[in-house]
Amino acid sequence: MMDVSSISKVTLDSTVEQPQHRAGRLLIVGLVVSSGLAVLLPGLTWANGAAANLLSDMDCVIEPSRTVELGSAVPGLLAETFYDRSDFVPAGTLMARLESDVERVTLAIAEESANSSTAIALRKVTASFGDRTQVRNAELLKSSSISRQVMDQVNTEATIAQLQVKQEQESNRLASLEVDRARALLERREIKTPISGSVTERYKTSGEYVDSEPVYQVAQLDPLHVEVIVPVEYLGSLKAGSYAGVTLHMPGFEGRVLEAVVRRIDAVADAASATYGVRLVLDNPDLSIPSGVRCSVDFFTS
Repeated sequence: MMDVSSISKVTLDSTVEQPQHRAGRLLIVGLVVSSGLAVLLPGLTWANGAAANLLSDMDCVIEPSRTVELGSAVPGLLAETFYDRSDFVPAGTLMARLESDVERVTLAIAEESANSSTAIALRKVTASFGDRTQVRNAELLKSSSISRQVMDQVNTEATIAQLQVKQEQESNRLASLEVDRARALLERREIKTPISGSVTERYKTSGEYVDSEPVYQVAQLDPLHVEVIVPVEYLGSLKAGSYAGVTLHMPGFEGRVLEAVVRRIDAVADAASATYGVRLVLDNPDLSIPSGVRCSVDFFTS
């Protein structure tokens, strides 16, 4: 964002000026015109060298670039709310939590089950014993000390023991998935903000029941959006990516012109008012520019 404080607005009477004369009239920047000094904002350049016409003093409103109503994924009783109006919260901040004692206990049980290795160890001991028994009975079978029926039973028991080890390992993996499931259920009872911004409203507080209604409203203040209504005769004159100067009508910003960039231009005009909407983006990294205030904007159109 660039603060340009030396701009004097010049209104050009396009109704009496022919298009072929406009380029020559505006080509020289820095000359005194009437009683003001025409100065282009930094970045307002044209690659083809064409002159620009100034569309000035257009009413505008500065708004948050994004406003989010934060609600709960599941109904329940609010146990805690951590922030109030005007608090700034980074993205991912835990804003509130529903009563979730049952979910926390369920998660603890799932974690304990997933971390337990006793069953696997037991099955491994049994499988190891089965392998040793299999080897010893194979030697006895060679000397006909045992029957083939006994040897078949020993081999079967050893195989079962190995499969039981795999079964316990699979159960342990399922227990790990149960941990993920229990954690996800617990997180569904937490309300977090997906954006960094300022809390504009807190609708609910601890002890209140929440179903489908929002709990918080958070507004993103960097960047800001500048909403402008432009006469339809300028449709096609403004281009996305071009620069404009924004002046705030409030104390502390007298004489300051803030640089904004045209981001979106409505493709369809409003027939009743013969206007169309233009949205500009205004950087606000230090959050010093207020939102929800009126302003005026100066466009340069080629």
